[in-house]
Amino acid sequence: MGKLECSGDASLQNALELVLGYLNQIPSYGHREVLILYSALSTCDPGDLMETIQKCKKSKIRCSVIGLAAEMFICKHLSQETGGTYAVALDESHLKELVLEHAPPPPAIAEYATANLIKMGFPQRAAESAVAICTCHEEARIGGGYTCPRCKVRVCELPTECRICGLTLISSPHLARSYHHLFPIVPFDEVSQTPQNVSSHGFSSDCFGCQQSLLSQGNKPGLSVTCPKCKQHFCLDCDIYIHESLHNCPGCESFRHSNSTATR
Repeated sequence: MGKLECSGDASLQNALELVLGYLNQIPSYGHREVLILYSALSTCDPGDLMETIQKCKKSKIRCSVIGLAAEMFICKHLSQETGGTYAVALDESHLKELVLEHAPPPPAIAEYATANLIKMGFPQRAAESAVAICTCHEEARIGGGYTCPRCKVRVCELPTECRICGLTLISSPHLARSYHHLFPIVPFDEVSQTPQNVSSHGFSSDCFGCQQSLLSQGNKPGLSVTCPKCKQHFCLDCDIYIHESLHNCPGCESFRHSNSTATR
């Protein structure tokens, strides 16, 4: 915590100049985005802050600000010019909500998102007893690591870029995570089940995911959700798990699997 202590006057311009130096190296298919947590009520800048904001706008850097004190015009102006968002946290829980809103990647702007093919390599895990020189640490290591499929050198962690041939090295789980962000599951529709509509409409009284009953004690109405595509019913816990962790609807996946089996 001692390394995180701040001192001196806050400067938005110095921060943005640092951002420009780092994010200008990001290729066109990547996201240039910065999130600023600002608690000061002023900014002490060595030059023209408005000019720096225009540089960020020209470089297509999306600047978002979360204020921890009162609202400031310059922070609002920065977010509006660069296409970001600006909000002031009311309390600790509100601050957590504001920060988590920036966890999913922002939508790509069609004007800037050029369709370029990227060469990627999917390295295999090296044998535990194999001895090789790691290009990350430049020393011999025993076991572990991954082997670049192009130049056959050893790297320690993924994702990374091979230091010898420049190939982007990635694993299939990393690629799957980015796929889930690009094509998220649609929100489920909320329904209220009762013993009457369960019997009359043929609705399932059990959650399709965890197989728990969707009716509360005494067969009283219970809250549940239904997938708009496969029409399967889920409890609220499974709804949260599907959208935040699993990223796949079990009903849709089982329906797709049954269709592929029937086709064979």
